[in-house]
Amino acid sequence: MIRIDRERCTVCGLCAEVCPLLCFRAEDGVMQTRHEEYCMRCGQCTAICPSAAVSLEGAPADSLRELKPFIPFEDFDNLARGRRSVRAFKDAPVPREVLLRALDCARYAPTGKNLENVTWLVIEGKARLRKIADAVVDLFRADERMAGVVRAHDAGGDPIFRDAPCAVFALADSKYDLSACNCDIAVSYLELALPTLGLGTCWAGFAMRAAISSPEVRAAFGAPEGLTPFAGLMVGLPKLKYSRIPARRELRVTWLSDNA
Repeated sequence: MIRIDRERCTVCGLCAEVCPLLCFRAEDGVMQTRHEEYCMRCGQCTAICPSAAVSLEGAPADSLRELKPFIPFEDFDNLARGRRSVRAFKDAPVPREVLLRALDCARYAPTGKNLENVTWLVIEGKARLRKIADAVVDLFRADERMAGVVRAHDAGGDPIFRDAPCAVFALADSKYDLSACNCDIAVSYLELALPTLGLGTCWAGFAMRAAISSPEVRAAFGAPEGLTPFAGLMVGLPKLKYSRIPARRELRVTWLSDNA
């Protein structure tokens, strides 16, 4: 699984230093691999090697994209503060090629043990989304707290998907205890990526809650067998344009330190 190009390797030791499972060590001036069966293919070794001497099976070092400097903090700060939960969408489809660019980026979100166990489900079309919303609302009918949502849906409104033309959900096997966390992180990546491509998003909380708890709702989703939609967004071209960043509560933080 792990390949070391002896002609390129300078035995700098960076791969051994960065590997979380200690799969590298230098012996007699030569970098060696050990217990490769524990390797989780995180790629840290291939990313850190300055001479591109380390490869993982199926991912030759020369095929990897060169890392460029990150964007300035000010740019990320503007994106993080300026993204909004969009609930007003244009009556237009989401271009698949644009969505695919963002999804291809979001697959790099970290996952526990580097399982990369997140699968994506893209639901297109208001008619299909309405059928899912019907299943969600049927589940909510027994919950008095959701009476307003039920009334709005029955009156022809769309409190579940806000008339979005598309919804995207991250799915994973519920048997793994960090699957929900993995999906949440992946969708957070997606949510930050999509505004840079001109798309608006809003977390589909009602649909997420229902899908996690109800097999009937999961069936309405059409999710692959054994996978649960843990997190998702409604997606579309935003109808409105924002001019300012709204206020938020003050930062709340507790510091715990040996120097306290």
